[in-house]
Amino acid sequence: MPDVLALPLAGFLIGALIISVGGGGGIFYVGILTVIFNVPPATAAATSLATIIPTTVIGSFSHWRAGNVNIKLGMTMMLSAIAGTAVGSFSSDFLPQGIYSKVTGAMLLYFGAGMLRSYLKSGRGGKTQPKSADCGLSLRDKAKAATFGFLGGAMSGLVGLSGTPPIIAGLAALGCTPLEIVGTSVFVIAGISSAGFAMHAGLGNVAWRLVLLLAAGTASGAFLAPVLLSGIDRKKIDKILPPLFVLMTLLMGASEFFK
Repeated sequence: MPDVLALPLAGFLIGALIISVGGGGGIFYVGILTVIFNVPPATAAATSLATIIPTTVIGSFSHWRAGNVNIKLGMTMMLSAIAGTAVGSFSSDFLPQGIYSKVTGAMLLYFGAGMLRSYLKSGRGGKTQPKSADCGLSLRDKAKAATFGFLGGAMSGLVGLSGTPPIIAGLAALGCTPLEIVGTSVFVIAGISSAGFAMHAGLGNVAWRLVLLLAAGTASGAFLAPVLLSGIDRKKIDKILPPLFVLMTLLMGASEFFK
């Protein structure tokens, strides 16, 4: 059947280009499942989160080995994100299905605009030197990290996405390096996705066949991408990734809000 080949290929591209490089991908899973394969939104959301879990765990391990994960900052975000997931999941019962896309798109556009402002203020990524791997360890920075983590969890619980934009925006605002943003965001999203799936499991049936087909490709891409990134000049990565984060977030927000 076509999906036996199409889903693993799509999963590989998402794992390599989106999850491991941009830290997210849930919105792409949901879009593929609903638009191309006509999966009901509730099932697509639960299936998306189920697929993200093993993918982000593998990606986190690979990034950790490459030295891209800030464990202390990531744990602060993850714990607050789990609380946000619970709040978002409870609130989702009161949100009509028809406006899910509008809410998701609005959130993505909001955080994308914030990331764009930060990027432009930094002189297009070239005037402000990123902090070291100890970024975000002061009490004030931990409070900011907890706030952004809560927002990411709330997005996951509310609409079944990975909650990536608030996490990336928070790490960027805290001054983490581009590679540290990638690695730490994947680490945090592993926890958010696990909590989100647990909260959403009762809201829709998980299509395990789709999960296995997507995960087969995505896990491979998520494991391979950090290895490939480690062989690229870090200065080039620092110039490429920030605008990529901004563009990816704004495009996802526009596609959801105006569809």
